[in-house]
Amino acid sequence: MNEQAFRERECIHRAAGVEGEYYRGDAYIKHLMRLRSKEAHSFAGKVTSFFWADAPQIIVWLCGDCASELGLREREASLV
Repeated sequence: MNEQAFRERECIHRAAGVEGEYYRGDAYIKHLMRLRSKEAHSFAGKVTSFFWADAPQIIVWLCGDCASELGLREREASLV
């Protein structure tokens, strides 16, 4: 069985017990790059950091509000 290992990152709201979903790291980066630099910097501060080059091996857990703010509610970006 060929199983790929993923590393997990999350938004700051996960500790509060809110509901959320996992998203591909490369989809997260793609949507983050669509924001203006000040907004992108502010939003990135809400998520555990990682090197962008590692994005294909990263999954990012985002609460519903953060996913909506980033525009990641698209079905193809979600791992579910």
